[in-house]
Amino acid sequence: MAERLSADQWGAYWKNRTITSFHGAFAQNYDGPVKAYWETQFSGLQTNARLLDLGTGNGALALLAAQYAHDHGLDFQITGIDFSDIHPLELQSENPLLKNIHFVGNTPMERTGLETGSQDFIMSQFGFEYGDRQASLREIKRLLTPEGGIFVAMIHHQDSAVLKQAREALQQIRQCEKSGLAEISEQLVGLQQQVAENRPLTASQQQQAQQLQRQLAQGIDKLNRYARQLKEPSHVQMFTHNLMQLFDRRNAARITPQQRKQAISLLRRENDDYRRRMKDLRSAAYSDQHFSDLQQAMKKQGFRIDHITPLQYGGQHFCQGVAASLQT
Repeated sequence: MAERLSADQWGAYWKNRTITSFHGAFAQNYDGPVKAYWETQFSGLQTNARLLDLGTGNGALALLAAQYAHDHGLDFQITGIDFSDIHPLELQSENPLLKNIHFVGNTPMERTGLETGSQDFIMSQFGFEYGDRQASLREIKRLLTPEGGIFVAMIHHQDSAVLKQAREALQQIRQCEKSGLAEISEQLVGLQQQVAENRPLTASQQQQAQQLQRQLAQGIDKLNRYARQLKEPSHVQMFTHNLMQLFDRRNAARITPQQRKQAISLLRRENDDYRRRMKDLRSAAYSDQHFSDLQQAMKKQGFRIDHITPLQYGGQHFCQGVAASLQT
């Protein structure tokens, strides 16, 4: 059964001010072979081409198009839509060219409300696969100029390095939850709060506090040993680092028990959000059969397939590139 994020959940993610859906990666925007692929697609467009980005998020792909137009003296008319409530212009101080893009939130790619034949080039960077394939293709065909309109997308593949990392991330999340460290931390903070309120601990509670401290140290050590066995242990490291910072004696004077409690709640919430995003990614990714079905569906809609090909990043399979145009 598919495990998908709602529009509200994605909207909350984009409020983190990350430019791409790869939180912690591509800090400035997509680069290297990903950027080069899109620049190749943009190079064949007319000076005043009309571009539409499906599932734009905070505008990463639309921004690549705006940057290309700026660098080559072109006047692209760029629109980015997303089914969630997005506010990319809040990132304009870091990315001034966002001002050249028209963003529309709360708009599904299956029902854009845009005029028929109003787009020369429709694109998607890890957005198309999250929608309804048939309905999205019908809408794309309706929106494109009838003669030579182009659709290009990067789509997650189930066998890509990205999906491998997502599966590993889910395993790391399970290990963090299985450790029980969040629950141990909350119990310990509860006793610290009692002390902060000048309510002395009983002898039994003092023993409990000591036991919780031992359990916390042992649990963190166990997770760190697990992390050393992993190639990319970023999530476990983030989890243990945050807990260690909260209970570091050097921070005792500047972090109150209430602040620790809030930080643990935030850590739990981030863990839950990250797990949901990884499961959403896993549900959305295409198999080889999905790509075969997509090819057949596009042909039925009158598209000529230019390519459906694996794309590399860092020497690993990153995704599939799909390019097609409406036949004249």
